[in-house]
Amino acid sequence: MSARSLYFAIALIIFLIEITIARGLFGYGFIRGSVGDILVMALIYTLFRASNTLPLRSALFSIAAGFVVEGLQYIHLVDLLGLQKGSLLYIVIGNTFSPHDLLMYIIGGVLALGLDQAILRMK
Repeated sequence: MSARSLYFAIALIIFLIEITIARGLFGYGFIRGSVGDILVMALIYTLFRASNTLPLRSALFSIAAGFVVEGLQYIHLVDLLGLQKGSLLYIVIGNTFSPHDLLMYIIGGVLALGLDQAILRMK
């Protein structure tokens, strides 16, 4: 299996886990509010890595994407656009700004980079 295929497979697994978290199958609270944010960074990171982006850049781009989305939540973009609650774009952007989420994005990006680097060193 090529590295690109492996990163895509990991991204798919993380995406499926994210769906189960969003559906409430793992509960709410810490899992949805923190672990979900960390996993989103890992998902974005693996997608960047699947496109042959360097590890550090992948982590930085992932964290930046999270910060951009959180900024869009801060300005209530979903309300400004009149998006319907429950629509795909409404769910992707979200509607509640939280400084805590910014910290989770940093943790997620650093963890993804660290795990990737550890695995690459083992090869």
